[in-house]
Amino acid sequence: MAEIYEKGQVVIPKFIRDMFGFQPGTEVGFKVEGKRVYLEKKYDWKAEFEALCKEGKSTDEDVEKAIREVEKKRTREILNVP
Repeated sequence: MAEIYEKGQVVIPKFIRDMFGFQPGTEVGFKVEGKRVYLEKKYDWKAEFEALCKEGKSTDEDVEKAIREVEKKRTREILNVP
């Protein structure tokens, strides 16, 4: 559990920061679903696209497939399922 401080700040437990690679300066977003709030690490689409191009995978189909795979992975991470 964590406490919300006067200015709305929350400390993310170390094991969670380590698990998801949260470093000082990491940008995050919030997703609201019903009465739940999810914290999401900002995804660097530009870096992902550059990596695909270096691999020679820069067609629309390749990029869309990579995006779907990342979205599935992030959903599993958020829901904490394998």
